[in-house]
Amino acid sequence: MTSLPLKRLHLFATRYQIYLYLLLALLCGALLPIQASCNAQLARSLNSVPLAADISYIVGTLILLIIIATQKFGRPDWSAIAKTPKWSLLGGIFGSWYICSSTYFTSVLGTTLTLGLVVGGQSLAGIIVDHYGWLDLPKHRLTRNRRFAIGLLIVAIFFLAQPQ
Repeated sequence: MTSLPLKRLHLFATRYQIYLYLLLALLCGALLPIQASCNAQLARSLNSVPLAADISYIVGTLILLIIIATQKFGRPDWSAIAKTPKWSLLGGIFGSWYICSSTYFTSVLGTTLTLGLVVGGQSLAGIIVDHYGWLDLPKHRLTRNRRFAIGLLIVAIFFLAQPQ
C-alpha cells in the first residue's frame, strides 16, 4: 500500500467526501422502513398510533438532548429561536403528521408501499420547492432528467401498488 502525502490525502478526501455523504444518506433512507415497522409494532402493542408516535418522539428527543449536551455540533444559540422565521417551526407539525401516518399506513399498506408513496410525495414536493426556491432555499431548475426521474418514480409507485 502506498502512502499519500498529507496534501494529496486531503484533496482525495474532499473529492470523494460526496460519496461518503451519498452513502450516509442512503443509510438514513434504509433506516426509515425499520423505523416505520418498529412504530407500527409499537402502535399495535399499545393499540394507539398517536401514543406510539409520542413515544417515538420522546425517545428521539432524549437522544437529541444527549447529542446537544455533548456539544459535538457546537454550542447551540438558544436565543436564535426568537429570530427564526415562525414558519420554520412547522417542521414539528409535519414531522408528527409523518410519524403518525407512516405508523398507521405501514400496518395497512405494508412498509414497501407506504415508503414508496412517502418517497414519491417527498420527491414531488422537493422538485416543486427546488424549482421555485421556496422556503428560502436556492433554486434548482426542473431539468429534463428530473422530469424523467419523477416519471420513473410514478411508474415504480404504480407497480408497487399493484395487488400481488
